Amino acid sequence: MFQPFDRHRSLREQLLAGISARLREVGIEAVFDTLVPYYDLYGSAPGGLTGLVVHEPTGAGRMQVTAVAARRTVPPGEGGLSADRHTWVRDVDLEYDLAGDVVFEVTTLEGPGDGPGDPPAVWAPRLLIRVEEAVVDAIRLWHGYRDTLRSTPPAADADRRRAVLARQVGARHSAAAAARVRLAVDDSAVPPHQRPVLAAHLAELDHAQLCFHFPRDRSGRYVGNAVVALAGYEAGLSKRGPWLAVRADGDELAVSVEALIGANQDHRWDRLPWLWSTAHRDAVAARRWQVPDAEHARPVVALLDRHALADALTLCGVDVDAELAALLAGYPISYRHAQYTDTWVKTLYEQLRDCAPWRLAAAYRVWQDERRSARRPAGEPIALFGLKGLNQQAKPMVAVETRDGVCRLRMIWSGSNARLTRALWECPADLNAELLAAGTT
Repeated sequence: MFQPFDRHRSLREQLLAGISARLREVGIEAVFDTLVPYYDLYGSAPGGLTGLVVHEPTGAGRMQVTAVAARRTVPPGEGGLSADRHTWVRDVDLEYDLAGDVVFEVTTLEGPGDGPGDPPAVWAPRLLIRVEEAVVDAIRLWHGYRDTLRSTPPAADADRRRAVLARQVGARHSAAAAARVRLAVDDSAVPPHQRPVLAAHLAELDHAQLCFHFPRDRSGRYVGNAVVALAGYEAGLSKRGPWLAVRADGDELAVSVEALIGANQDHRWDRLPWLWSTAHRDAVAARRWQVPDAEHARPVVALLDRHALADALTLCGVDVDAELAALLAGYPISYRHAQYTDTWVKTLYEQLRDCAPWRLAAAYRVWQDERRSARRPAGEPIALFGLKGLNQQAKPMVAVETRDGVCRLRMIWSGSNARLTRALWECPADLNAELLAAGTT
């Protein structure tokens, strides 16, 4: 394959020699070579460009440094993102033929290439630095960052966990014994031919089970902002439509018809009618929990209580991708996102602690069946929960998928609000109650 030649190769090597020497003094090896193509919002670097290459010790990425000429195009302080956050104003033009004020361009490459060129370029915002010492400092901060910026996974506290479950289970039993459910149902938004179905659902509404299973906070109270979607009435998969829904109003549950998007609900019970309908109260454990009895869940729940999340997932035959494996061990997934590691590790442990990993494969099949019924693609991952920390459209999320018969958790970036209902993949409340009564948790 033809490789473009950098006609300023010798000059760049001379300009970068001081940086290379300084790096050797601190034990970091830099090699002068042809750079991997890269691009950012302002375009891509020319093919065949040369510079210094430093590899991250684990091989997860590389940092590249080259010499460029920068020419300011607007007064200082006027470049960057516009006030409406839609338009970029470039404050400098870069000249790769070195005709002008020479500065150092530093790029950090992570992940596979997906941009223009052959081989494809890597997205890498370019940092311009004038002083050699500052370039070396930037490389030293990056080099080996996975260990220096590693987070400590939260420690397990079995006694505290048991106390939280005891409060929740006690509150569930008390609420079920004196169920307070208020019906405030207006069927005008339900299609006329679906109103008999709504009437049947209301007649079969199991007030005790509804109060028992409604989401609870750590103190045992109803989650104030939770909405539980029980059944939809010709509501499209990803469209807003009428649903029989339940919300908490203090110590009382209010049942009404609401316009909801079913695919976006954290708590959807239309596929788990035994949680709220007398017509399904005799559902067996294998259907409710995906295990024949509570004892079969004991080893997995014990691992989760000890925060041995990786072991619990492995025991249930659930794989994790490289990014989630890194976060489970406390490592950042990339240098660019290292500042979020503490938040993501904490969220991952908080969310997966309540997971029932043996249910994930069955939960994914339920989602696939629903997608196929709506004639939608059913092979992509579906989000379980977000990892928090980033205020942007595409957010980091933990998702589940099945590939070659293996259930797998992976990290995705998505702007969608669709998710897999928690009732399908979390440890059921009645299973937790039985385990607590048996002294398991």
